[in-house]
Amino acid sequence: MFINRIEITLTEKQRNLLMKIASSQTYQSNLKMRAQIILDAANKVSNRATREKLQIVKSTIIKWKKRWCENASLLLACEDERLKGIAYERKICEVLSDLPRPGTPAKFTAEQICQIMSVACESPEDSGLPLSHWSLPSLASELVNRKIVDSISTSQLHIFLKSNGHQATQGKTMDPYAH
Repeated sequence: MFINRIEITLTEKQRNLLMKIASSQTYQSNLKMRAQIILDAANKVSNRATREKLQIVKSTIIKWKKRWCENASLLLACEDERLKGIAYERKICEVLSDLPRPGTPAKFTAEQICQIMSVACESPEDSGLPLSHWSLPSLASELVNRKIVDSISTSQLHIFLKSNGHQATQGKTMDPYAH
């Protein structure tokens, strides 16, 4: 079976959502492009015409037509379950989205991150340290001393603390040189 010759049939609900996504000003451009690929395929537009219109390569068209076909029964099942509105739209967008990419495994578990945040919220004086507030190096050292982590860089600590919206304990900044 050739994917570029595969027939894509859309339900009215799918067609309407794909048209909404493809013409939207708020959706990401990659989702808009993928929705248009599926619409073109369902409308029997040639790969060449779609490729020229969207300025993409043939392999991109084939990839997304294949992905749609692989998920067609899931989407039909969602319609049968009477999934409505935003929930169904999310399912469509999920099919049109990139799959998670493999990468380096996380160095810290969720539990370790929670423990790191907990220690950062404590006063260093509670740990018997002669400090009024944590510096990034002193916090990193304390985390290793408590065996929460084997090691952690101050830059990684800064990322954790900043991404979680935390400042240092009692509202003081972690970075003594911050303005």
